[in-house]
Amino acid sequence: MAHKRRNNHRARAARGRKPRRQFDHSIHPHTRPGTLIIPGGAKASKLRVTAYGPQQIVDRRDASLADVTELLGKHPVTWIDATGLGDIELIAALGKQLGLHPLSLEDLVNIPQRSKVDVYPDHLYVVTQIPSYLERLSAEQLSIFIGKGFVLSWREGGGNCFEGVRKRIEVAGGVTRSAGVDYLLYVLLDAAIDCYYPVMERFGDELDDFDERVDVGPDPELLNRIHHVRRDVRRLRRIVWPLREAVDSLMRQQEWLSTPETIIHLRDCHDHTVQIIDTLESVRDACADLRDYYATSISNRTNDIMKVLTVIATVFMPLSFIAGLYGMNFNTHVSPWNMPELGWRFGYPWALGLMGGVTVGQLIFFWRKGWLGGSWLRPGDDEDD
Repeated sequence: MAHKRRNNHRARAARGRKPRRQFDHSIHPHTRPGTLIIPGGAKASKLRVTAYGPQQIVDRRDASLADVTELLGKHPVTWIDATGLGDIELIAALGKQLGLHPLSLEDLVNIPQRSKVDVYPDHLYVVTQIPSYLERLSAEQLSIFIGKGFVLSWREGGGNCFEGVRKRIEVAGGVTRSAGVDYLLYVLLDAAIDCYYPVMERFGDELDDFDERVDVGPDPELLNRIHHVRRDVRRLRRIVWPLREAVDSLMRQQEWLSTPETIIHLRDCHDHTVQIIDTLESVRDACADLRDYYATSISNRTNDIMKVLTVIATVFMPLSFIAGLYGMNFNTHVSPWNMPELGWRFGYPWALGLMGGVTVGQLIFFWRKGWLGGSWLRPGDDEDD
């Protein structure tokens, strides 16, 4: 019966939990390599095409394949920013138009992917994750393709993480406006890495809140929140660790990086990933310290309660003995040794006084030993020591 109740409880808990995203892979076994399958819950696909050069910029929202065909090759850089993976036909058609390898398109729709860099004959493929933190940590996949004169960025969801990139492109005479596709790749990666910092700040705010609440008293919700933050930190670390390796690999792709300036900026991205990993290590250690401190405070509180109960039980032990001793109804008329003090005129006050004296004596003894209150000082102790 107990085993059945445990199984029922686990089934109810499983129905109440949302599926964990890190295990929600959309890879289907026994399919031909390069097969495109819409991932579950995919959003509708949208395109935005921005073609620019040092002298001109063209920006088209809600673009179509015809817009891509029209603008591709007419400007030094054509940036195709796509969101949503719900239109497989659009993905396949755009991949055919840009000459993208089928395996790279398969990685585009098979989410989530580990951050990596894949080199193909006609293009370079970079994939990473963009994190966000509302009530819990979440991440969406970002795939970037760069080829001759074009950059295709495809985000799993939406968001406005590339608004800063657009503002940099709109600045006439700016570095981004006059640079090539490799520099735009760096700018997009840098924008994705910048999305990690608000998440880190959120972790810091959570830790500050935990630090204030941990001394208040036992709170199971607090311990649960510490566990959730520690799990999110562990998941984010699993995301950013391969990103560091991907950026390091990208810096070695000399044939796709046309200027040394891009390599210098990518090195800065690499430094940011190292900084994020170090910060995550510190947050994880802080969560572990808070959890240990919480467990220690609970243990100390339990020990204090047990100490009080032990003192009370110890005080009442001799009182119970005295009360039990004089509660024995021996007949004093049968023998003069049968508790003659029961016949005393002040026997009852004497018994009460004996109980009170024993109690006071025990309390004084406990106090001198320092067993009553952890912060009490014994006579003769120096408060400054």
